[in-house]
Amino acid sequence: MATENKFYFYLTIVRHAQTKENVSQIIQGQNDTLLTPFGEHQAAEVGTSLSNLQIDQIFTSDLMRCLCTAKAIQKAYTKKTVPLTESHLMRERNFGLNNGKPRSEVHDFIALAKASHRGCEMWREVQGECGHQIFWRAVSFFFELCEFASMQTTKMEPDFFAENSPGNCSLPVLLPLYQAPVPQAFNLCENHHQQTNYKGHFVLVSHGQWIREFNYIIYALSEKTRGFPLHRDMVAVLSNCQFNQFGVAVDYEKLSTRISHIRTTMESTLRDKKKAHNVRFCPFDLTDLAQDLPIFTVCYHARVDADSVKEGTTSAPPVVVATRKEEEEAKKVEKSNMIAAAAAAGSGVETLYFAREDDEYAGLPEVK
Repeated sequence: MATENKFYFYLTIVRHAQTKENVSQIIQGQNDTLLTPFGEHQAAEVGTSLSNLQIDQIFTSDLMRCLCTAKAIQKAYTKKTVPLTESHLMRERNFGLNNGKPRSEVHDFIALAKASHRGCEMWREVQGECGHQIFWRAVSFFFELCEFASMQTTKMEPDFFAENSPGNCSLPVLLPLYQAPVPQAFNLCENHHQQTNYKGHFVLVSHGQWIREFNYIIYALSEKTRGFPLHRDMVAVLSNCQFNQFGVAVDYEKLSTRISHIRTTMESTLRDKKKAHNVRFCPFDLTDLAQDLPIFTVCYHARVDADSVKEGTTSAPPVVVATRKEEEEAKKVEKSNMIAAAAAAGSGVETLYFAREDDEYAGLPEVK
């Protein structure tokens, strides 16, 4: 990846703090629930844990459990005023009439939908989103995030090597660094004196399943990856206020072309769906994304708890990185599933995304 028309940024992705519904194992979906007193404490703690980093922008779901968590992060960051942007695209999956039901009942509904081979259709019947729809929202947000990054002023690159010391507030990622910074990880610079276009560090605050879908984009749809665990570990739901840290390099000239094509295809499909009145066809099936996006990504930290962080350094264990063979085999399976999804969508079955819905479904980590 050459440096012309290319840029990179760092991401910290945080799951919202605890709610009463989390404690009760109620599927919240798009119900606008509030933090518990302990959740407010969690939000303050995660804000403190990130306050020694360089943060340039916060994006959050507009639902209150995320917004309150994001505002706590913003409040704890005293180096400068960090802009905060709310996005409906970052909301949790809408479970429709299943919003507010016990997780066990939602699991039963999922099992019934899978057994009947009417997955997408059944979600629409209960006024909810199928798995394809929430994935499309995550993809749409990622596209908007890259468009936002492309318009940012290029910033001074963080010097991890010269400033590798605790308490350094100019670094965007917690130390210790087990993977190389983005430019070095992918040899973005053709010589030592050349700089790439660094766009900053963005904090995203969202929900359990939404983060799962977003992680899938970062890991499975990248042309090149470094430092990621096995796929099954990437899609496990984060606990409240746990966070992941990634680096993303973007070939924006190529990506903008893909964005335009995918958006046009989606708009055309939705129009055709309305004309055809085919309730068993899922217009949100993104088989086009079986092809990698022109991005390179690095995983620096996964499932970090705030209490493991002190002055920009974490004591959390390093990510157990998948071997190259394991990574290639996992991606082959994912791509095979994506291609198969085209035929499955015609029968209303969420082949690709239902495969990820049996564990820790949009709620607390599975009770052992």
